[in-house]
Amino acid sequence: MFDKPEDHGPEERARRAHRIGPEDERIAVRCNIRELQLVDSFVASGEFRNRSEIVRAALQNFLRERAAQAIPAARALASPLDLVEVPVRLREEEVETLQAYGELASNGQELADLLAQLVRRGELELKVQETVGRHRASVKGAAEARDRLRALGRTSEELERKGVVGR
Repeated sequence: MFDKPEDHGPEERARRAHRIGPEDERIAVRCNIRELQLVDSFVASGEFRNRSEIVRAALQNFLRERAAQAIPAARALASPLDLVEVPVRLREEEVETLQAYGELASNGQELADLLAQLVRRGELELKVQETVGRHRASVKGAAEARDRLRALGRTSEELERKGVVGR
């Protein structure tokens, strides 16, 4: 539940607009006992200094995810190409290295565009499409061979049942 700031007129609003700091406004969050126990366990483990730090981190992650969801829709409208945004999990040091590469070696290229370029180059060099095609054909061939084997098994059982072939 959000705490509503009290409105004391235009002077107060002006003062608030110029205030700078990490805790300009406060909100209250209602939790059940189990949620509080979990939150407190993170504090007790030393991962967070206090409950507020946990809630701020959770809120920042939530807002970051929502912003990331909104960006692909905006890019899809702005982009003439039919591009699909794909989330990628990288280690922090990998992200830092790739961002530095984008800035220094790729004329300030954004991380997402740099990753797309690297994937395309890797796809070309590794011949991913051809490899996928070969593997799909192999899987399809194996399924067809299993079907033929099952059919032969049914045929032999049928011949035995009719007495054409002895056991």
